Amino acid sequence: MVVFKRFVKYLLLFLAALALAWLVVYLAGWSIPADFLRASLTRELNEDLAPLRLTLEGPIRLTPTLTPTVSMSQIKVVRPNPKLPVITLGCLSIKVSLVSLLGGDVNLENVTISDMRLPLAPEPGRKQEAALHFSHISGRLLISGQQASLENLVLRLDRSSLTGRATLDTKPDPPKLVIHLESPQADLDSLAHVVALEDEGTRPAPERRRALLDTLDNLVDRIIKTVQGELILKANHVIWKKKAAGRGELHITAKNRRLAIERLELGLPGGKISMRNAIWPDGGGLGSSLDLEIRNFSYGFLTREKPKGPMRSQGVLSMRLSLISQAPKASDLLGRADGVFQVGLWPKDLETASFDLWAANLLFALLDSLAAKTGSHVNCAVGNFVMEKGLMTSKELIIDTSKVRVSGEAKLNFAKRTITVKLQPRAKQPQFFNLETPIHISGTFEQASAGVSPGGLVGSVINFATSPVFAPLRRLFGDTLPEAGKDVCRSPQTWPPAVAKSPANE
Repeated sequence: MVVFKRFVKYLLLFLAALALAWLVVYLAGWSIPADFLRASLTRELNEDLAPLRLTLEGPIRLTPTLTPTVSMSQIKVVRPNPKLPVITLGCLSIKVSLVSLLGGDVNLENVTISDMRLPLAPEPGRKQEAALHFSHISGRLLISGQQASLENLVLRLDRSSLTGRATLDTKPDPPKLVIHLESPQADLDSLAHVVALEDEGTRPAPERRRALLDTLDNLVDRIIKTVQGELILKANHVIWKKKAAGRGELHITAKNRRLAIERLELGLPGGKISMRNAIWPDGGGLGSSLDLEIRNFSYGFLTREKPKGPMRSQGVLSMRLSLISQAPKASDLLGRADGVFQVGLWPKDLETASFDLWAANLLFALLDSLAAKTGSHVNCAVGNFVMEKGLMTSKELIIDTSKVRVSGEAKLNFAKRTITVKLQPRAKQPQFFNLETPIHISGTFEQASAGVSPGGLVGSVINFATSPVFAPLRRLFGDTLPEAGKDVCRSPQTWPPAVAKSPANE
């Protein structure tokens, strides 16, 4: 009995000393090395995350608080298939409720992840081109059986903060992941930083483009085969290029091997952007449908601003793109697409217009040159195109200025990436000795040049020589065009016209 009393006495003293030490460390805010937990933590986490496998490569530290916190660094999460991407975490912090551990299920009061990187569809032996990168993720993790949920989820990305919940059910094959997020204010520029491109500036442009298309093909193929679930993102206010837009909503689903943007909407002052897109297996390749509508969009803030130049270019854009396609790979879909493309542009000034898109720069350079040479301002540019097997052909192409109207024909081959445009200027008021020289633009998407159309100069000289005879006759019979271009320049609120059914919906 005496020995037993001594044992209890020393045990109580040991527990008291341990509790005192715990209290001192807690009050001081210290953390202590805890590498002795590595084996047990790895074993327990791998049992809960199966079939994923987790390795803890960095140091482990324990913060003795009322809810102990374990911090782990340099973490990798992999799937059994070595071809699938490796997820890396800079640091993982877990706050544990000691009482919850007695229930059998995992109930982690707070999980915080920093510097999480998820590669996008890498190929064995090749350096990764792109990855999803999250600087901060936190929430309450609940794991029961084959289901896990992350409640009170918080994602912080630069100037954006998203809240919501995520659930993962590993019972079905493939596992089902559902993420719902909301934000009072979402900055699209900071959200774009989620995708981190590596070695972007160290490789030639064609090589970067090919690598990006390879990543797209691998990513689409992998998502269709291995992912199901949905992502819903809603924002009350959207900031884009430091400009305030309206509400934004994104709804993406992956189900029955079909990947779809069910809804993408962005409210704009006086207009909107909306899109629906789907990709699915079709025979030995892929099928796709796309509907994109942009209405009354002020494009000015998309132009590159010169450091010492005037304000950004101002103007309005409206367009509709509706396509269906079937191709062996996702990167070939546009080169085999059928559908329609309708666009209208109402520029206010052109001098500072400079975009990161070759087609926009080519168009605005042409408009600026036309306005400067004719001493006029551009009222509008309207195009109506049809697309068959990747070849886009114009049904209507008009550039209207206050003094000259240009009509033309255009062909863009998205399979061969070539462009051919023929433009014919015409003075709105018949003039003596007016040289109306046609313009020819041709080349590749990467490099196109403009010049005089073959044979066009001869016709221009003939028109020039006969203008003293025919100009008065044109005036006499009212062969003139309105200066404001009201007969061809539609309104950005009504052009393109609404359609009851598009090819993507058939």
